[in-house]
Amino acid sequence: MRRVMMGVAALAMMAVPVGVATVTLAPAANATSSITCAKLGGSISGTITIKKCSPKNKLYKSLSGTATLLAGGGPLMWAPGGQTTIVSAPSTTSPGQGACKKGDAEYISTGTVTGGTSTYTHVGDTFHSETCVATKGGKIALLKGTVLSF
Repeated sequence: MRRVMMGVAALAMMAVPVGVATVTLAPAANATSSITCAKLGGSISGTITIKKCSPKNKLYKSLSGTATLLAGGGPLMWAPGGQTTIVSAPSTTSPGQGACKKGDAEYISTGTVTGGTSTYTHVGDTFHSETCVATKGGKIALLKGTVLSF
């Protein structure tokens, strides 16, 4: 009986440091952003608007900027709050036809948030989008079944 009690006490003593280590090593809340936006619209030669972002925030309902930033990076502005998110020049690939409508171009872009005044996104967050660009008119949209993420 005494051995059982000593074994339980030894296990209890080991459990405390493990619990402390777990708490200590856990990342701080909101250390990285996990924002997803379900809608991207606009024209490849004009402006784009990104909407339906989650988690919802009254200052960050939509994001807009020039379409060229999907290839060259730059600032995006949040509405209605007016804060900005700056994205690095993304690495863009064109995997070819497959998921977009026949004749449309498919692009996958991955970059990094490098600055801005927004507290919704954070420096170091990864930017990722998979888009389809219509050959006629240059209309741009997210690839069906994907989201734009930060």
